[in-house]
Amino acid sequence: MQRKSSKQSRGANSEEKAFQAWLKEQPCAVTGNYGVHVHHCAGSSYKHNKTLVGHWFCLPLSPDMHAEYHAGTKAFKQNYGTQAMLWVDLMAKYVEDGNQSCQYEVELAIMNCGK
Repeated sequence: MQRKSSKQSRGANSEEKAFQAWLKEQPCAVTGNYGVHVHHCAGSSYKHNKTLVGHWFCLPLSPDMHAEYHAGTKAFKQNYGTQAMLWVDLMAKYVEDGNQSCQYEVELAIMNCGK
């Protein structure tokens, strides 16, 4: 389901939609299993340093990993690393597959958000 524009946040643009469509075809960022949910790491309207990153800061997670994340974020982070670290690896694969990376400000905000 795509987030619609609201007073607090805009909906996803075409680049963000393309990234999320690509995510749906990828294996889980943790287990490597297919059949993933697109997990918004901090919510679709998340901003860090006044930069909207919510539509980019997403991971493909298997249903089990998605449930495990929501059951305990601290344990998830200890077991698998930060979501930002997983995202950086994923973005490298996205670019390797011939896609254009997100804007530098978005990438920097995600890497510095501490999630």
